[in-house]
This record gives sequence, C-alpha cells and structure tokens, in this order.
Amino acid sequence: MNFHHMFTAWGVNQSKLTEKKQQTDKKIEYVRDYVIRWAEISATRSDVQTVTFIDCMSNAGVYRDGDCCTAIEVLKVFCDIAERYPQKVFRILCNDNDAEKIDILKKVIASVKTGVRNVHICTSVSDVNAYLDRLLANPQLFGSPIFGYGCSTILYVDPFDFGTVEIPRISAVLQKHYCELIFNFFISDYVRNIDSDQGRIQRCLGGKIIKNKDDLFSFVDNMLRVGRIKHIFSYEFRTKNNVELYQILFATPSIRGLEVLKESLWKVFDGAEYHRNLKDLSQTSIFSSDDDQTIHLDDYAREAQLVLKEHFSGETLTYSQIEVFLIERTMLGASHIIRHVLKPLIAKGEIIKCGLVSNRNFTGDRYKIV
Repeated sequence: MNFHHMFTAWGVNQSKLTEKKQQTDKKIEYVRDYVIRWAEISATRSDVQTVTFIDCMSNAGVYRDGDCCTAIEVLKVFCDIAERYPQKVFRILCNDNDAEKIDILKKVIASVKTGVRNVHICTSVSDVNAYLDRLLANPQLFGSPIFGYGCSTILYVDPFDFGTVEIPRISAVLQKHYCELIFNFFISDYVRNIDSDQGRIQRCLGGKIIKNKDDLFSFVDNMLRVGRIKHIFSYEFRTKNNVELYQILFATPSIRGLEVLKESLWKVFDGAEYHRNLKDLSQTSIFSSDDDQTIHLDDYAREAQLVLKEHFSGETLTYSQIEVFLIERTMLGASHIIRHVLKPLIAKGEIIKCGLVSNRNFTGDRYKIV
C-alpha cells in the first residue's frame, strides 16, 4: 500500500519524511513476515488475550515515496488477523520524538484502520530512552497490562544510528517484563565513529568504553540475555559494497520464537546468511528461489555437521539440545535438522541414535556424538 497520492490532501510536508534506503524494503518484509506468523500463533493460544507490537521509534508511518513504515505494515497485519479472532485484542504502541511525524502517522492510521473494533492504537511523542523508562515503570495501556500473563508482546527498536538508544534501558525492560525484542543493532555507525566518540556511543553502552566489535557483541549479548530471554539471533544487512551496515537482532524467551524467526528468514531471504544491497536493482539471477535455498542449505548442513561433532565430541545429547545449539549457531531452521544433519551423520556412523524410542522417532531420542 502506498499513500503518496494522499500527501496533498493531508497537507504533508514531504521534507519531514524519511528517504527510504534500499535495504529498508527487505527489513520491513522480514519483520512483517515474522509478525504474521507470531500474531497468528499468539491468537490461537487460549492463554493469550492481548497481542501487542511496540514500535519505540515509529517514524511518520510513511516514507517519502509513500510506502508504509513498519508500524503501518504491522497494523495491516493485525487488522486482517483480528477479524478472524474477534475475542482477542490486538494493540500497537507507536512512539516518536517528532510531533509532526506522529501527526502524519495518525492520518495514515485512520486510512488503514477501517472499523476493526478489536485493534487499538496508542501514539506518543517522547525520546526513545524516556519511552523505554515509561514501559519499565508503568506498562499499562487502556488500563490493562502490556506485559505478563495473557500478553504476547514484541518490543521493536529501530534507530537511525548506534548512538541513540541506551542499551541498558532496553535491558531493564527485558529484565522486568516478558516479551520478545527486535532491535536494529547499527554496527556501521559504531565502526565509523568509535575512535572519535565524544560520549554519544559510550552513553549508549552504559558508560563503558568498548573499542572492538568482539567485545561489543559480547557486551550486547550479556545485556540482552536477561530476565526470561534465553535465545538471541542476529541477521546481517550489508551495503552494495559488501560492508556490514546493521544487524537485526532478535531476542526471545522461547525456542519456538526462534524456530518461527528462521522460517521467516528462509522465506524472505531464501536462506542467504546475510542481505546485501544490489548495485543494479534490475539485476536478475540465473537461479530460482528454490535453487538458492538448496545451495544455501547444502552449505549450512555441512557446516552444522562439522560444528556439532567438534563441539560435542564424545557426549550424548537430547534432540532438544541439538536443535537449540544448531538454531542459535547456524542458519538452519528446525525443519532442516533431522534430514540434513542427523540422518547423514547417523548414516556415516558419526552419530549413534541411542534407540530409546522407535527408529522413526527422532525428537524423542538421545544421540551419542562419536
């Protein structure tokens, strides 16, 4: 959906709108696909009454070309699903520090939301760090909780650079509240500016001075792996010159969340281990999507077999332990593990299926790594 034709009627000052980058479409497609899967699963759960997407930096709802920003794409998803689950409540919280952008956002929302009674939107104008503090201290919307029992919630933080969002504030929310996190980890800004930083980046690291990427990743992992968060996975976006731009980092309390994320990765990116902007947008490939996925899958399967053997040589593992390890450490999804990792290794005698259950039951067995 594109709203460029509405700009004049809305009185939109296009200079207030963000120019869309080449990688933005893919980023939004990735988040949107995951939200579709997550919201559908959440809506079918009897213990979930509210499904909430929190966009801490929502922008104006549209880019300069008229295409929708992430929050509006999520709104369209929620409106579709909500009509099929009228007993559930779907909520979107949109925040931006620019009041003019929020005014535009409200106009876009009014054009998308057409009488879906169980979809609610709340907008606010606040600095992202102050907004995170509000979520930490008073997590209520229309008198009901945003987090906790009965709530399925995604916290989405998508800054323009590294030096905007103070990571300890995100950590505090995750420490106290049960939710999933999607965070745009803007590594290119850090790499370009860390050596000349005058406190902007250091402040976002909680005052720490971190001078290399390995220590940075370790710091972020430790800060986000708090509360109920057990699994973290990041997907890399690169420029057309193959320079790392940012990583979309996903943190979840549930392995099921990571399994679903991998499904989205394979659908949106055909299993590629990172997304790279094209130098020529008209460029075509001699390979089909299925060809790309097969090539990637073969490579990842060989890598997964090797890393599994090296890491657990001589040990006996449950299927669940193998699955969690491979989903977190490789690009493989849950549906790939039995056919592309376990069965080939069993056939070569490099893993022994312990036979605690029938030969056809793989998920209920244990495995000896030879």
